[in-house]
Amino acid sequence: MLGVQEIGHAGSLDPFATGVLVCGVGRGTKIIALLMDLPKEYAGTIRLGRITDTGDRTGAILEERGVGEIGIERAREAAGELTGVLEQVPPMVSAIKQRGTRLYDLARRGIEVERKPRRVEVHSFDVLSIAGDLVEFRIRCGRGTYVRALARDFGERLGPGACVEELRRTAIGTFTENDAVALTGSMEDQRARALAAAIPLARALAHMPSLRLRPEWVRKVRQGGQPPWRGVEATELPAGERVCLIGTEGDLIAIASVSAVPGLADRSWRDSWELKLARVL
Repeated sequence: MLGVQEIGHAGSLDPFATGVLVCGVGRGTKIIALLMDLPKEYAGTIRLGRITDTGDRTGAILEERGVGEIGIERAREAAGELTGVLEQVPPMVSAIKQRGTRLYDLARRGIEVERKPRRVEVHSFDVLSIAGDLVEFRIRCGRGTYVRALARDFGERLGPGACVEELRRTAIGTFTENDAVALTGSMEDQRARALAAAIPLARALAHMPSLRLRPEWVRKVRQGGQPPWRGVEATELPAGERVCLIGTEGDLIAIASVSAVPGLADRSWRDSWELKLARVL
């Protein structure tokens, strides 16, 4: 659509899911890795009483159980038990590799293998409503969390089991569906909307600390020169292991790391730490 060859994304969606997908285009591919750890937000529906091989409505039904009467307080208690830092067993239908083979490739061949639990963080798991066997929810979680696995564990805690009926990713960090571009209509319309909604690299990394380069150092850094503290406008040590270096026009020039310099403990922070270029944009 955009006529470019370099494009990447910051976290895939399940085929049945909808919502926000952050894409890096051209130079934007160089900062994708810095967006992968942003928290993600989801909204959707869980169906109680149905267990599928994929953990969602698209999979083959393995078992159906009676749901009975489940009150919203009980459901919220079960959801609360699935927040915080968890050891989560990923679903068989996932992109995780086991001995070089994707789990979903093994699943398609009818092979199920034991999966090691992975540490994930669920910031919030809110049950919004229950109507019969359908539970409306909202989740905010960290990288690597499988909502399908959360729904599976949620259903087991309640008794009847569960799968995800509908799933929509509503945000990745500060990137929300309100700012997203819907890929509908003609190719020309899609291209125009995408170009109009393009996010400058410096704004895409607004969650990171930044330092403004002094004018005489912009070109030097573009050419790979390591900037000293006198080359940036800094009055204190930036909070974070990585920092954005911003040019005089507000554009992103480079990503630098903040590294400790060996020496005596009673030195100033300028003598104790240094900037090292990690990537020039």
